[in-house]
Amino acid sequence: MDAGATGARGYGRTMPTRGDGLLGLPLLPPWIRTRPRWFPVQELRNPVLFYLEAWLADLLFGPDRAVVPKMEWMSLAPLTVDTVKARNLVEITVFGWPDIQHLLKSRLLSLASRHQEHRARAEKMVQLEEFWKVHASGPQTPQHPVA
Repeated sequence: MDAGATGARGYGRTMPTRGDGLLGLPLLPPWIRTRPRWFPVQELRNPVLFYLEAWLADLLFGPDRAVVPKMEWMSLAPLTVDTVKARNLVEITVFGWPDIQHLLKSRLLSLASRHQEHRARAEKMVQLEEFWKVHASGPQTPQHPVA
């Protein structure tokens, strides 16, 4: 494969041109906001759409959504993660074959549920610690010696 074909697809290094300034830095990955070449066009028609809270999406996909391309590659289902305006929600759109769409949605919702449970458990632990601190520092009743 020649260097021109490699650079055209977005892999490897590009050929530097005069005045380019980048001197052959790698191009952006080709899957950013484009349909992967292995994915059939007809499967983009009926996406599955659902919403998550923004803090959950940050935990699942990373604050800069860096995990999305890896998740797309592993599940073979392109997905988009977009912030909904005027709400603290994130809209997740899953494309692909119906069985894979529902499987990915189910896994993401399961992970989100685990994160919610973990956060609720952590909040309860903080409340319990505060409760014990308040009651431990309260007035101590003297112990009566047993005669």
